[in-house]
Amino acid sequence: LFCDVGGGANPIVSARKVAQAGLRYVILDASENELQKAPSGYERFSGDILDPAGTSRLVAQHGSFDVVTSRFTAEHVPDGRLFHERVFTMLRPGGHAVHLFPTLYSPPFVMNRLLPTDASAPLLHRASKGDRTEEGRHPKFRSYYSWCRGPSRGQLARLRSVGFSVERYIGFFGHGYYRRVRPLDVAHGAVTELLLDHPLASMTSFALVVLKRPERS
Repeated sequence: LFCDVGGGANPIVSARKVAQAGLRYVILDASENELQKAPSGYERFSGDILDPAGTSRLVAQHGSFDVVTSRFTAEHVPDGRLFHERVFTMLRPGGHAVHLFPTLYSPPFVMNRLLPTDASAPLLHRASKGDRTEEGRHPKFRSYYSWCRGPSRGQLARLRSVGFSVERYIGFFGHGYYRRVRPLDVAHGAVTELLLDHPLASMTSFALVVLKRPERS
């Protein structure tokens, strides 16, 4: 039993693979508009991950989850601790949480955090392949980056304080936001090479974390 938090129009696992594997796959999204864009073949649940009543109804309806996952959702949640606490309660003992998210203090995400959404949305649209409008499959949402960091000791301690064991935490360096500005892109490539040789948790661009709810918790 899988729950895709914030999957909306872009579920992590394709409907074809869900059917092939015989998975029960639930998309949880706070935006009804995004849920309506989801392809057929998924169970859908409209609710906010930070709402205890909503997540309790979700678990009552479907049961505790084996896996709760998210992709580019955690950065849009204003309270990182509460996000992970709600995920923890949705998992069965021994269940896993898997999250992929951008991290601070990569410069594009620092800028995205500081700029108002009205100012950052046009910049993101120009730097991306488009489709970042409300009607598209990748609309722009406000970003907070709460608990969205590389694998620093402080970040690991935060996640463990919720009750999780951290099975894997991978920080990635580099991004494609400068590709349309050649001088910046070249300079960014050189910095990325340096960070790959001498990694700093505070300068990752993205992170993948695999968490486990202990068997007895």
